[in-house]
Amino acid sequence: MLRISQVFGPTVQGEGSAAGRHCLFVRTFDCNQECSWCDTAYTWAVTEEKAAKTRSGHRYERDDPAYGLKQMKPDEVLDRLQALWDVETRPTIIVVSGGEPMMQQRELVPLLERLRGLGNEVHIETAGTIAPIAEFDACVTQYNVSPKLANSGNRLSKRYKPTVLAALQATGKAWFKFVVTADYESDLAEVDRIVAEVPLTPWRVMVMPEGSDGRTNITTAQKMVDTALQRGYGLSFRTHVFLWNNDPDR
Repeated sequence: MLRISQVFGPTVQGEGSAAGRHCLFVRTFDCNQECSWCDTAYTWAVTEEKAAKTRSGHRYERDDPAYGLKQMKPDEVLDRLQALWDVETRPTIIVVSGGEPMMQQRELVPLLERLRGLGNEVHIETAGTIAPIAEFDACVTQYNVSPKLANSGNRLSKRYKPTVLAALQATGKAWFKFVVTADYESDLAEVDRIVAEVPLTPWRVMVMPEGSDGRTNITTAQKMVDTALQRGYGLSFRTHVFLWNNDPDR
């Protein structure tokens, strides 16, 4: 059984190197990170202790019918995707996000094999703290890796796994995206250290402004973009925020 929060679409991929492309989302439940600015905290902040790690402090209900935990078989997820879009005859990108989907690699393999067999691309969004197993990696078209910085509020040993980042880069399928706040100089310095230490290929690295509204995204991006470009990094906006604000169903 798969631990699922949402299955939704069609929409556009909002972030990273595939931003703007047509896709459907499978959002898994549960996460091994506790980011203060997380925009999908409903997938993990279901206790008072976890809720306290977020900016809002809001505790979500685990059994919420819209965004809470749903135990689903792979075929049930596939049927839900098919009801949203004809993935059998009109292949698209299936973004498997979270939460942290790589906590469920073995359970996801049957679903991902079916989707790839139908001609769909499979993009995995991950924090880059869990290395891919061979069966899972064989199903993946692209990894969208978002290593967490100090601005996330997670302790270093929890959020930064250089050997895992190196393993993901070695697949040849990974793009790396770092969330940068208004304190961009400090954040970019941390990105630089990670890129040098792992090491990561700079042109596969993108930085993205943190924020749940378009104005904040633009303001932070304008401040940091020239500095990022000098390093060889790309820039990603949160496209879905410009289009639909912070609607969790888009």
